[in-house]
Amino acid sequence: MPAADAAPNSLARESVSAPNAAASASEARRYLEPAVSYGAPVALPELEAQQFVRSQPVPAEPFPIALNRTVQHYVNQYVRHPGMLAASFRRSAPYLAEMVRELEGAGVPGELVYLSFAESAFSPRGAGPWQMSRATARRFGLTVNRLVDERRDPIKSTRAAARYLAQLHQRAGNWHVAMACWNEGEGFVPSFLRLPRRDYDHLMRHMPKRTRALLNRFMAVAIIAADARAYGFGPALYYEPLRVRLVPVGGGTALRQVAARYHTTVRKLRELNPALLRDRLPSSTRRYTLRVPDRQGAEPGSAPALRLIALPGSGPRI
Repeated sequence: MPAADAAPNSLARESVSAPNAAASASEARRYLEPAVSYGAPVALPELEAQQFVRSQPVPAEPFPIALNRTVQHYVNQYVRHPGMLAASFRRSAPYLAEMVRELEGAGVPGELVYLSFAESAFSPRGAGPWQMSRATARRFGLTVNRLVDERRDPIKSTRAAARYLAQLHQRAGNWHVAMACWNEGEGFVPSFLRLPRRDYDHLMRHMPKRTRALLNRFMAVAIIAADARAYGFGPALYYEPLRVRLVPVGGGTALRQVAARYHTTVRKLRELNPALLRDRLPSSTRRYTLRVPDRQGAEPGSAPALRLIALPGSGPRI
C-alpha cells in the first residue's frame, strides 16, 4: 500500500501557523489520548477472516491519537493547502457514517476511518479508498477481477479493512503497531513487538519512511476532523445522506437497461456502484445487488439514511 513520503503537497518543512493554532492544539490535547505504554499482547491463535461476524459487534477501545511536532507539521500543511483534504471530505460524505459503523462493529475504533484518507485521499479509483492489495482483498471476501473490483466500493472495502485491522490488533495488542503492519505486512508484527517501548514516538523511529508518512498523515487528518471548523474546513462532519435502494438485478444485464427502469443514468449508476468496471453486470453471477437512486425516500430494504457522525471532540458517538 504505497504512501507518499512527504507531507501534503511535498512542501518544505517550515513553521506554518494554522488559524487559532495555539487554541486548536490546546483543544486537541483535551480529547486526544496521551501516549501510553502497552503491556505484552495476549497470545492468540491465528484467526481466519471468516471468524469476524458482522452481526456480533465487539466493543472498540479508544484510539490513541498522537500529537507531536511532526504531526503538527502535517496539520499545518493541510491547513495551508486545504484543497486535497476538503475534496476527500466531499467524496466521503455519503459513506462515512456507514463506514464508521462497519469499523466499530468489528471492534475497530471509528477514528481509523481516516486511514482511508491518508492512504488515497478517499479516491474511488485504482485500488479504492483503503488501497488494499488484490490478495488481501480476496482473503477478506472481496471480489476483484476484470469486471468487478470491490476494493473501490467504500462500504464493502471498509468491511474487509475492518476485519483485517481487527485481526492485526489481536495479534499485536497495540493499534499503532497494527496500523504499521497494515502498511508493511503482518510479518512485521514480531519485529515491532520486540521493541522495548511501543509508544508512538518510539515506534516512529523504527518504521520505514513511507509508513511514518502514512501514520503522520492519518494522525493529522483525525485531529483536523475532530474540530474541522477551528481548522478552517467548515462543517466537515455534517454528511449528506446516501439515499439509495438496493435492488437485485440479473447477471449480464446492461446498465442502460437498469438506468431506464429506475429513471436515472448509467453515469449515476457507476457513481453509486464504483466496484463495477464495465457498463454491464458480470454474467458469472446469477444476481447482483445494485444501488439505485431512491427518489421517494427510504423504503423497506433501502440502505439506511446516514446521520451526523460524531468523532472525538464533536459530541456523542453514533
